[in-house]
Amino acid sequence: MFYSFLKVLVRFTLKIFFRKIFITGIEHIKSDTPQLIASNHPNGFLEPLLMACFFPKPLHFLVRGDVFDNPILRPMLKSTHQIPIFRFRDGFSKLRENSQKMDESIQVLLDKKNLLIFAEGGTESIKKLRPLQKGISRIAFQTMEKDPDLDLEILPVGINFTFPAMFNEEVMLNIGNPLKVSDYLNRFNQDNKSGHESLLNDLFLAMKKSVIHIEDQKRLKIFEKLVILLRSQKTYLYLPVYLNEGAPLVSEKNLAESIDALSDGKLLEVRAEIRVLESEMKNEKVSLEDLRKIPYNFTRIIILTAGFLPALLGAVLHSLPLGVAFYFTKTKVNQKEFKASILMVLSMVLYVLMYIIYIITIAITAIPFFWLPICIATGLWLRFYYQIWINTTFVSVILLDKFKNHGYQVLKSL
Repeated sequence: MFYSFLKVLVRFTLKIFFRKIFITGIEHIKSDTPQLIASNHPNGFLEPLLMACFFPKPLHFLVRGDVFDNPILRPMLKSTHQIPIFRFRDGFSKLRENSQKMDESIQVLLDKKNLLIFAEGGTESIKKLRPLQKGISRIAFQTMEKDPDLDLEILPVGINFTFPAMFNEEVMLNIGNPLKVSDYLNRFNQDNKSGHESLLNDLFLAMKKSVIHIEDQKRLKIFEKLVILLRSQKTYLYLPVYLNEGAPLVSEKNLAESIDALSDGKLLEVRAEIRVLESEMKNEKVSLEDLRKIPYNFTRIIILTAGFLPALLGAVLHSLPLGVAFYFTKTKVNQKEFKASILMVLSMVLYVLMYIIYIITIAITAIPFFWLPICIATGLWLRFYYQIWINTTFVSVILLDKFKNHGYQVLKSL
């Protein structure tokens, strides 16, 4: 019950938090088949929230065991299907509990449910798939040892954030073709080490197909600039936020592969071209981000003008929770991998508390009840208005086209 309630609440919050959510491959999730979800882990705990809310089948999670030390959080963690796994830093007394937790994980699969594992181990905000840890193959083979006839699958998942630490960006997730664990069982029975290596190697390659992977992370900055030019080739309306579309991920993966394949000399040429473009744009007071925006038109001017006052009311009614969440994240969260996660979750909790206070206040005072739907409506309008505002540019179309064409020539040269 609590899991279902949170799924609705968090799914709504994710649609508010992200500009676009692209998810493909959902058809690989089967209701009657046990599946290990193997995902990369670039961004705190936004990944499990996205998968729990948009996947059609409930998920169980393996999470850091130290979070279960909090007696307030422990009941909520258990009710949302989270299973603790302890590390060496948690102490030997905690490590002894891992055997029992491993049995719990295996039982999830034996019961034909789905278990999510972050196959890289820890979280790191990079555009690269890191080596996979042995834990996922260990759970897979131990499950098959208990039930050799089990039709256990591993689903390779790649999740990609355009700018992981920021609000109002995009996320692209793809589920690849499942791997049948039974296909590796004979090799494992003949040689355990070879079985683990074979499964992990194939899983790595399968996951890599869905991950924006730049082998040389020193080339990430040039990718981030070029990818803005790539994204400017197609603009999306704000709604709907959730789309079953794989084209953005495919195009950005191809760009990453092209950048990885560049010789050092060609890379220097591309960087020089980008510097020239940025210099020309700076002289005209235009940024790369302006190329992604929609030029102002009559409809947008009407929306921005007529909608200003209700957006202002929405800001007055909703600014405190958002301001507190942004301030806390900026001043207290140092690890960039957790900035977006904490910002989103803290904002959600504070807004829920705010609306509870609003409801109680309306109930015990003479404030008319219609103020509550007004509050909700102006809050939603504020989010829409904000999106229209930041996605509108007042640069002339001729100037934008000039810089876009220059940028597209750089992309074509790759």
